[in-house]
Amino acid sequence: MFRVAYQLFRFRGLLATLTSRELKARYRGSGLGFLWSLVNPLLLLAVYTFVFSVVFKPDDRGGMTPYALFLVSGLFPWIWTSASALEGSMSLIANSGLIRKAVFPAELLPMVSVLSNLVHFLFALPIVIAAILTGRILGYPVGGLSIVALPAVILLHLPMAAGLALGVAALTVHFKDVRDLLANLLTLLFFLTPILFSLDSIRGHILVWWAVRLDPFTPFILAYQDVLFRGRFPDPLLWVQMALVSLVFWAFGAGLFERLRETLVEVA
Repeated sequence: MFRVAYQLFRFRGLLATLTSRELKARYRGSGLGFLWSLVNPLLLLAVYTFVFSVVFKPDDRGGMTPYALFLVSGLFPWIWTSASALEGSMSLIANSGLIRKAVFPAELLPMVSVLSNLVHFLFALPIVIAAILTGRILGYPVGGLSIVALPAVILLHLPMAAGLALGVAALTVHFKDVRDLLANLLTLLFFLTPILFSLDSIRGHILVWWAVRLDPFTPFILAYQDVLFRGRFPDPLLWVQMALVSLVFWAFGAGLFERLRETLVEVA
């Protein structure tokens, strides 16, 4: 795993170039271009606000009002993680011509997926923050100075997303079913992660509460909700959990990538 980290640092300039190319290619030929990175989260927020303020009003026993803000504070980090994993899983196969070149560091390709989706997440954050500030002006007890902890949460989240992308990318080259299995697993984990609900709202269901609490994505979602929505700094235990999960995901994903590196060219 140390070699993977070294390669990413050594070729950081190339990684930045590939990420920029990926972002430009995604919006090539589009009239709005990069503005879609702002329009999409804005439209999602508007739809969620309408649906959960007019059409359907969730129970507030879990402290989720306004619900649309609660939802997006956890949803956008999840989109970053899941999109990075799904796109990263196919990154080596889609660029098999590159990894056949002996001098090309293959670990850059899954990282391009992670970083390009991180950029989209960062573009969405001003929309979320502006919405939370609006909610605060309207009298809702949301947001606050805890926003200064957001960069630290993102930095802890990054190795977790990177390790996941690296691991599934190496596995998908050898086992083509991995992407489909991953898509189904992420769907299951989405409903097992406290994005649509809060932990407080399920405290009466002990087994369910523990299943959700042991979900490796849960510490990160709780931290984002604390920082963005609840306006408080995450508990120290939450920081420790995030650090441990990131370390495990990075060690496993980067270690697996390194172990399978020699066979990538043969089967890609």
